[in-house]
Amino acid sequence: MADDTVPGDTDAHAKGEYFFLDMGREQYGECTVVRFGKKCVLIDGAHYGDIDGQDESASVPEQLAEIFGKEAPFHFDLVVVTHCHADHIGCLPQLVQEGIVTADWALITHPELGFGRSADPDDTHADLADPRAAALAALLREEDMTFLSDAALERFADAVKGVEARYIEFIDALTEKGTTVIEYEGEPLPEDLVKQLKPTGIRLLGPSTKQLLLCTEQIGRTNKDAADAVKDVLANDPEIDEIGLYRRLLQQLDDSADGGYGRGAAMNCQSITFAFGPPEERVLLAGDMQFADPDVRGVDVEMDALRQIVRDAGPYVMFKTTHHTSHNGVDVSVLKELGNPALIVHSGGWNDPKHPDPSTLETLKSRRAKIKFARTDRNGMICVRPHMPVDKAIAYADGKLNDFSDNARDVAPPPAGGIVTIAPTLPGSVLPPPAPQQPSLSTPQIVIINLPPGPVDMSVAGVEIAVRTPGQLASVLGPRSGPADPQGMPVLASGRTTLPPLLFVTNSDALRASIGQKGAGTALAMIGGPHELLDFKGTAQATADQVRTKLGGGRYAGVVILGGYDVVPSHIVDVLDPSVRQALGSAVYDDHDHYYVWSDELYTDSDGDLSGEFPVSRIPDGKDASLLIRGLSSRGIEGKDSFGIRNIRRPFAEKVWSDSGPGQLEVSETFTSGLLQGRSLTGGYHYHMLHGSDVDGTEFTGEYLSRRGGSPVAFNVASVPRPFGGVVFSGCCWGALPVDRKAKDAALTGVRGRTASESIALSYLDAGANAFVGCTGSHYSGPDTTPALNYAMDFHKAFWALIRGSDASAAKALHEARLQFGKQIVQKSATLDEIDLARRLKNRSQFTCLGLGW
Repeated sequence: MADDTVPGDTDAHAKGEYFFLDMGREQYGECTVVRFGKKCVLIDGAHYGDIDGQDESASVPEQLAEIFGKEAPFHFDLVVVTHCHADHIGCLPQLVQEGIVTADWALITHPELGFGRSADPDDTHADLADPRAAALAALLREEDMTFLSDAALERFADAVKGVEARYIEFIDALTEKGTTVIEYEGEPLPEDLVKQLKPTGIRLLGPSTKQLLLCTEQIGRTNKDAADAVKDVLANDPEIDEIGLYRRLLQQLDDSADGGYGRGAAMNCQSITFAFGPPEERVLLAGDMQFADPDVRGVDVEMDALRQIVRDAGPYVMFKTTHHTSHNGVDVSVLKELGNPALIVHSGGWNDPKHPDPSTLETLKSRRAKIKFARTDRNGMICVRPHMPVDKAIAYADGKLNDFSDNARDVAPPPAGGIVTIAPTLPGSVLPPPAPQQPSLSTPQIVIINLPPGPVDMSVAGVEIAVRTPGQLASVLGPRSGPADPQGMPVLASGRTTLPPLLFVTNSDALRASIGQKGAGTALAMIGGPHELLDFKGTAQATADQVRTKLGGGRYAGVVILGGYDVVPSHIVDVLDPSVRQALGSAVYDDHDHYYVWSDELYTDSDGDLSGEFPVSRIPDGKDASLLIRGLSSRGIEGKDSFGIRNIRRPFAEKVWSDSGPGQLEVSETFTSGLLQGRSLTGGYHYHMLHGSDVDGTEFTGEYLSRRGGSPVAFNVASVPRPFGGVVFSGCCWGALPVDRKAKDAALTGVRGRTASESIALSYLDAGANAFVGCTGSHYSGPDTTPALNYAMDFHKAFWALIRGSDASAAKALHEARLQFGKQIVQKSATLDEIDLARRLKNRSQFTCLGLGW
């Protein structure tokens, strides 16, 4: 084989490097540098504002300077715009106009094709006649952004509505600066360009002219639809603003007879597609090409042809996932056709709950033993060197490789040497943990006894009674003794007369085994007056039946369970209807709990619909009599102090908190647990929206602005104020888990109750909290600030609105919030996909009220 390289030309033997720039917070986005020695290609331009950077990430010029080891200008042999979406054109126009980027060649999407402009002279481009129609047409050509808040949507609209004009100016600027511009219409690369870039092994694979034109037709229909719809809407509502108009039009157009074809899909399927590198190091870069599901009328034949061309140019060592790892960009068949690449890269910002797509992540996760997966939303800027061994081929700024977490979950990174668990087979919808068979409770009796002066220890109807002086009582309660009557005995709810009649449930034998005979006797003796104690001796199911029977009489306002899960078993609940679980398939395993959670709600489910009819709370014993007695003695909500803290990626909590009254939340990493020292937070209301862990209940974590490895500790057991007379609501994963096992793992190993020193939740109760309301599994919310799209926002808001109302109690507020959220799920179920539905169902079921709650 002849060698036509120039002597001394080191580029001819250079190995390929592929840099994927950090896209920061903002959704979507892509900017890639391909470098073979001095031969360099720049593909796409990130977001419009990335010329200046974002708070959490460097600007595009700063990242280019890091790659090249020098300041601007940065020269490229070729600049590419794969297609005309705003997150790919991005800041390229400014980079060129300001001389930051220069290029010999530019291969760009033809502007008339990319923006749906027909060459037909009879086409008037009606959307351009009215500025509002032009703005709306620009928005409609992008992905659906209705999930954004109005403020975020306004910012997006400002960046998008001028993108077509900026693109034309970009082309003019390239030409003026001497760049040879190719407006791509499906033709092959010029021979001069191929020769110049020979060291890179560049191959232009498509799309074809016909595919481009079919996409252009669909984009053009979008433009016309926008103009027609604007005219119709404004005729009836001339005062509607741009954002309201967009939301209205998108709904109308989605309901129209366009066959359901996606508007953004047409632009995606115009993505210019390349292979780079020698055969043994082949790389595929294809923008947002929707290989798996084109969603463009008439384009299927052309897409099949393109997939064949791509397949023939392979196999590939590295693949940058298309359309930000969407289900319509990547699936099993696409990966197989590419030769199952060992190196996979995702590009996009981290403020994006739907990308990477959870089902696609599951597909990649199933191959985790054979791939290395890097993602800009978790790893920052990424460099891939396909010529190196797979385990050494990827360099990255932050985090870890093979992170298959989706961006909607609120799960903290696992500790080093994390625990590996195996899910048991859980038949049926409810599987209570095994409990020892015990004899049934005997018929209740009324016993009147004249007691001598204390101390006295005795047993009445199986209940241990302890009579103590104040000094003797302290030996049981410990140094932080709770409220007591004049004789020194603790009093239920500190004697509050507002406490409604409640049904208390426990297993006195198991409680004695957990906290001792004297402590259990003291606690149980506090139950009297209008309240009743149900001391069960049977199975969890039999106990639940007894509880429901008692509640049927209408005498009690709710149920309070005394003791941990080893005293009164909690139910393990499958939150998914069998049809939903079947529809999710293997995606259920992407959930840390496999959608099984601990729940006490079924103790009050009298009609068998898996939804409780009465509030229920639980006071865990924490292996400490004083904790249980302090919980029973709760004074209620004392004080009006409010404290809240959230992690960076959960801005929705700000809206929840401000709407409920207190105002702004602290944000981690800038606020850490060390800043709590000296602050008075002894009563009122606390709100935590942080990361939690199932293996460590002693701390909640935030996030680093730079997304470097690990997480800053935002709150820990030492942060709990003492005393504390209030209510805590926590969206932290497993934040209210009072045992050391997730629900799905309990059948394998059994459970052990946590102590106050092992749990923030129990530490709050030990400090006197009336209630700690939180999750028994991994929590889902996401960054969305639009309630309809956030998995938890409406639930959180409902709780805070109820707890601050008249006649407020945490147990009732949780019960009512759960009912409200459940109704919303039912109303929206027809519009939710399986993942969205499953996550909402999980949130509805997994919240529990620890503490007296009344």
